[in-house]
Amino acid sequence: MDHKQQITSILIELFTNPKTTKIPDYFSSNYIANTSQKTYHGLKIVSKWIKNLNQFLTDLKIEKIEFVHESKDTVVWIRTIKGKIKPTPLQNLKEGKVIKWEEMIVSKFKGSKIEEEWISSEFLGVLFSKTKKS
Repeated sequence: MDHKQQITSILIELFTNPKTTKIPDYFSSNYIANTSQKTYHGLKIVSKWIKNLNQFLTDLKIEKIEFVHESKDTVVWIRTIKGKIKPTPLQNLKEGKVIKWEEMIVSKFKGSKIEEEWISSEFLGVLFSKTKKS
């Protein structure tokens, strides 16, 4: 399986089975996720990410995966995700509203596993731009 197929495969697995045990099959035990806010170390961040998405959204779907660039050990790609806001105690989120956002990811592989990623996401901006108007 090439790197693009691996990325597609784990995304399908995470979105159809958020409690999957296959994360170690795709990610290095030394996995690092770099975001604009923080750098995360270890595999738990992958399961926490999908758990958090499922906590706030229903009907989660990968709308599109676009591979922008690929080299021997690096893949640059964009995923478009869509979901519906769940009921929440946060009064400013509009329950039932469908949101769609893009995330740009640079995935660096070591052998057949993703070792490090740099992730830029529109999620929070899109989520809070869909708030209820007073």
